Amino acid sequence: MRCERIRWQAWDAVRCVAGDCELVVGFSAGPRILSLRVEGGTNLLYADTTGFGVGEWRLYGGHRFTVGPESAASYLPDNAPCAVEISEGRLRVTAPGGADGLRRELDLTPAGDGAGFDVVHRLHHQGDVPWSGVLWGITCVPNTGHIVAPVGLEALRYWPGVGPADWRLDSGHLVLRRGCSRGKVGWYGDPAWLALRQPDAILVIHCPESPGPSCCEDSGCNVEVFVCAQYSELETLSGKVHLTRGETATHLQRWRVLDPSLIPGDWRSVGLQAGCMSTPTTP
Repeated sequence: MRCERIRWQAWDAVRCVAGDCELVVGFSAGPRILSLRVEGGTNLLYADTTGFGVGEWRLYGGHRFTVGPESAASYLPDNAPCAVEISEGRLRVTAPGGADGLRRELDLTPAGDGAGFDVVHRLHHQGDVPWSGVLWGITCVPNTGHIVAPVGLEALRYWPGVGPADWRLDSGHLVLRRGCSRGKVGWYGDPAWLALRQPDAILVIHCPESPGPSCCEDSGCNVEVFVCAQYSELETLSGKVHLTRGETATHLQRWRVLDPSLIPGDWRSVGLQAGCMSTPTTP
């Protein structure tokens, strides 16, 4: 993986290239993964231009690392410059410690089994008060394609105001097409993966280390999808962790980028070709 410091729009950033995939990670705030492209194609991630925020927190877009279950702590500002460490085949971007005693870090390496990257979310506890919760990886993507994930309809958790009529199941997979109404659903996934199919490529986000259902904080969910008019969010959550001062927890996502022309109509092939499972799941 080749890494170089660049300016990306208004950001200080690092450009990482592995094979034909290019990843841009911002460090003047965040850390945020701002862009993912294949051979000069369009950005597979959403870049916010509206300035939307919650207090001092800003959406920015791209991929962010926060904590759950959802509360005010999930929206603590991440606007400060981060430390950057570039070594052979690795990029580590670390935010300064927050008022909650937590320090967030993204550790990126090239995929060892195909095109893409492995993204480790690392949470360090530096405070005096023990902390409990989950690590939460949220990826903002544009509404220019289809979102696909393996799930059973009976297993879906609907957020208030959302119902089954807003979501469609196809051969044991949740399929969201452009124009889906605003809402959010979650579920327990093992294997836990989501895919965004766009004209340039298919982005698959896979968590190979699914916690047991009883270890999931958010009503038993470790996979969630939020959609609105401007963008969608592909979200994965770790199991419950309890940290005291000096302890660390991690949450691994494997990002794989597939050629959309390689994917037949059977949605199960997406997970198979991304290495999320060894054999097809039963619908």
